Amino acid sequence: MRFYKFRAVGEDLTKDYAIKALLESCAIFSSRKNFNDLFDSKIGIPYPEPEQVLEMLRDPRIGRHAATVNNWVAKGQFTNYGLRALNQAETMLNELFDSYPIYSVSCHNNCPLLWAHYASCHSGFCIEFEFPACSQPDQVSYREHIECVSLLDFTKSQFGLMGVELGVRVHDALLVKLNCWAYEGEYRWIANNDMGRVPKGGKFIPISYDSVWVKAIIFGCRTPTHVKTYIRERLPFSTDFKQAIEARDHIEIVPFCERSHL
Repeated sequence: MRFYKFRAVGEDLTKDYAIKALLESCAIFSSRKNFNDLFDSKIGIPYPEPEQVLEMLRDPRIGRHAATVNNWVAKGQFTNYGLRALNQAETMLNELFDSYPIYSVSCHNNCPLLWAHYASCHSGFCIEFEFPACSQPDQVSYREHIECVSLLDFTKSQFGLMGVELGVRVHDALLVKLNCWAYEGEYRWIANNDMGRVPKGGKFIPISYDSVWVKAIIFGCRTPTHVKTYIRERLPFSTDFKQAIEARDHIEIVPFCERSHL
């Protein structure tokens, strides 16, 4: 399956980060904080009820953490100490969400909205990828509501009461977008721990990939000649070039021809 990354291009090509990343076979993975949609990867964090915390205390695996959690609830209500602990846990969970590096691609290469929104109004370019089995992006799930990860589950994971379940839930929650974005046909390559994490306070992280994954560069309907020439002359690896063509009411992708497309 082929995937597509649409890229905008600035005026100074020598300093353009999208072109620089392409030439260096580097993907710019973003934190969810860097997304343009307010609700993209927004994850609800419901607080536990006091009785749920008391139930957690009855788990024999909690061990030495029991002394701390015992101070969270008194007379059926959270103490000030307990509320501070939960607030701190919420901050830590949000920081965990923010640290996941995400590289968004689409299964579409001829969607006018994608070219308009992410490729400088058709004047940028698109990278056509074919990823190996070990790095296949996950399909985004479009839903009516955002996903949730409970604060109780995060707390349990901090106390060693959960295995990998929390990581799976966070990963799945980062694949949820609202229905209004379904036209994008988005897939996400979410970096694992070995690939790196977005540092606290950061918004993105560069991660290198194998240039053989790039199967073609597609130029937009309005990509200027000097941009096409700049990329074609400097690309350090071999790949195909294609051209987006404005048809009557749709976009067609055809092989690039110097005589026709420069």
